[in-house]
Amino acid sequence: MAYNQAVNWKASLAGIVTVGVVVAGSQLLGPETVAARHVPITTKIVFNREIAAIFQRKCFQCHTDGNLGVPLTTYKEARPWAVAIKEEILEKRMPPWSAASGYGHFSNDISLTGREISLILSWADGGAPSGVLLVDEDKQPVFIPPLNNWELGSPDETVKFANDVKVAADSPYRVDHLEVATGFKQARWLRALQLNPADRHVVHYAAFYDARDGRWLGTWTPSSQVSAMPSGSGVQLPAGATINVEVGYRGNMEDGSGAVDLGFYFLDKAATQTPLSIEIAAAAVNVPAGKNAERVRAETTIKAATTIASMWPRLGAGAKSLELSAIRPDGSVEPMLWMNNYRAEWPAPYILKEPMSLPAGTRLVMTAYYDNATAAAFAAKPSLTITGLSSRPDGSLEK
Repeated sequence: MAYNQAVNWKASLAGIVTVGVVVAGSQLLGPETVAARHVPITTKIVFNREIAAIFQRKCFQCHTDGNLGVPLTTYKEARPWAVAIKEEILEKRMPPWSAASGYGHFSNDISLTGREISLILSWADGGAPSGVLLVDEDKQPVFIPPLNNWELGSPDETVKFANDVKVAADSPYRVDHLEVATGFKQARWLRALQLNPADRHVVHYAAFYDARDGRWLGTWTPSSQVSAMPSGSGVQLPAGATINVEVGYRGNMEDGSGAVDLGFYFLDKAATQTPLSIEIAAAAVNVPAGKNAERVRAETTIKAATTIASMWPRLGAGAKSLELSAIRPDGSVEPMLWMNNYRAEWPAPYILKEPMSLPAGTRLVMTAYYDNATAAAFAAKPSLTITGLSSRPDGSLEK
């Protein structure tokens, strides 16, 4: 699968580097210089109290030294970007989370709440004060999350790959497809996966699939580093299992390495159940040249009672929005996911806080909209598959 980059970020919070924001080659804004002028303070919201706490929860996964984004862990680092931060939030480019609030509840949600947005805007508009008395304290990080640590402890198995992959400083966003031989000596029940990039400057995401049947096993992003299955759940991997991995890379301010470590965590005994996930992928259909808001739909009916744990949308170029709903046999409609600002360069899994049980006969209905500003038609139609279920000849699903 390949993503076409609709917006070329040369440097920004949105593009996650440090010079300014460049869209289609034109610089829009950059770090603000404030030392040469007096800025009146008109707010009681300060960096070292309210703002740093928000950044710790929602931003430091990317915005630390040696990471994907511009560092924001100290007031000295964050203050020049106050105006840019405000613009990124108002334009809903940061944090990179596409799901609209109220349509599903997700354990890995990194979106800003209304109160968090209000506090950041008040801080930026009110002179962006630090909240400390001593200038030297402006250089002290309020919190630095550990990078490249194993969140679940040392993995049971670790596989290194992509050691020879290089990412040039000026290289555009790309997705590499890699085949990884695990070398497992025996069959094991997988319960969790985590990626550790050698260079977090250049890795946007990684997704993992069982090479036998294409089953989606999980996704790594800077803000959601562990793909863990519900308690007691697992997927059996055979001895010598092969994992297909897709990795999203983009150049940064200097050349980087695409090498990664993939850690596997196993159950001590056979899983009691296999987790099921909805994968929304792009299949071939033409979106006419110059067409905006091209509506495409996909629908399937579940033939056996099913419990859904997560969703993994991969819509490809031109996708703007997506809505997925479950229509139960009694006619009740349950919204599962609404993405009103889909961004192909920031894919993310959507992990349900509570797995959703759906009875037999439930219809899954998805509607997506695509824009095509080019002079040629392109192929992109979402299709629904449920990992762990296979297709009947009539297109319905069975276990």
